[in-house]
Amino acid sequence: MPYCPHCGAQILESDTFCRSCGQRITLLNDTTNKSSQQNHQSQPTNQINYCQDCGQPVAYGMSYCANCGSVKIGPYPPTRITRPAGVTVLGIIQIIFSMADLALGLSIGGSLLSLSFVPGIGGIFGLLGIVFVIAGALSLIFAIAFLTGRNWGRILMMIGAVIELFAFPVGTIIGIIILWYLTRPRVKAYFKQPKGRKYNRSYPQNP
Repeated sequence: MPYCPHCGAQILESDTFCRSCGQRITLLNDTTNKSSQQNHQSQPTNQINYCQDCGQPVAYGMSYCANCGSVKIGPYPPTRITRPAGVTVLGIIQIIFSMADLALGLSIGGSLLSLSFVPGIGGIFGLLGIVFVIAGALSLIFAIAFLTGRNWGRILMMIGAVIELFAFPVGTIIGIIILWYLTRPRVKAYFKQPKGRKYNRSYPQNP
């Protein structure tokens, strides 16, 4: 049973005026109707939500993203996550090492020309040159994939970090830092976010 907002007397829901104090009480009904309309509008109109970290669709009712584990769920796709600064640094370092391998391979190949008259030596230098050129080219492709947010590039970087763990002690420290960084939720979300035009907006994010 509702009450008059002016005198507190009991009233009927259909009453326009309070029978006790005579004050108009339509404002109460209006407020109730507006609140009911707002609650109705706030109810979901579809059965799909979106992870606000990686952008993957999430079934309505789920409280976390099955793709990245984030609990940030919203009714609309998120804006695109920009590349974290740490990813840029690691990618540039990888490109530098790739170019060094290519330069070394070409240098060994050049030495092959001057040693081609020595039996056996020329073949060894030629093989080493080819190996370094191939390794540098593959490493460069991997670095570009890593910088452009391909998740397989992140996986290869993590495999390299695991191998680096055996280079005790400096390599071990570097490997641990890289593995820790590449498993951060925001970094994982950058690599796992959908690639497409509807996610082409960007906003600054810290790793």
